[in-house]
This record gives sequence, structure tokens and C-alpha cells, in this order.
Amino acid sequence: MASWTFLSNHAHVLLCVAADPDRTLHDIAERVGITERGVQLILADLIAEGYLERERVGRRNHYKIHPEGRLRHPLEAHHRLADLVAALGPDTDDGGTPKRSSCE
Repeated sequence: MASWTFLSNHAHVLLCVAADPDRTLHDIAERVGITERGVQLILADLIAEGYLERERVGRRNHYKIHPEGRLRHPLEAHHRLADLVAALGPDTDDGGTPKRSSCE
């Protein structure tokens, strides 16, 4: 793997959640290349800042993205999460169903 990437682990986790809001911590960690604890901490950050909402469904978590949230860095603050997901998230069919995930 390269020594650096253009996106942070926070962006990678967010894109995995966008591709599948019911994905497990283990699966996200494996795909992003970080520990499950790292994913937990990132999800906690995203929830605390209002970018995500967590809902318990049975024994699993379901996450909802708040697409109106603004990106944090001043250079990107004019963009919303919806812009990031639209540019780099899963390809969808006309009905919004993912055809391909950026997190695969």
C-alpha cells in the first residue's frame, strides 16, 4: 500500500457507510485497513459532529448520513457530505440502489 492517500480514514469510513449503512465494524476495518477500534473512534467522531446518526436495529447498528453536513477543512468547507459521496461513493442506478461500492 502507498505511504499516503488523498483521503483520510474518516472519509474512507464515511464512504463505506454510504455504500452500506448496515456494514459491520469488522468489515469496515478490513476494507479501510485499520483496526476495529479505529473505526469505532472515527464513527464516534462523525456522530459527535453530526455527520452520522446511529440507530440500533436488533443486534446491529444502522447508520444514517446527514448529507447537508459541510466538509471541515476551509479549502473544502463550501462542499457538503452529499458532494463527497456523489463524487466518490457508490455508483447507483436510477432508483438510488448501489451498483458498485467505492468501499469494495
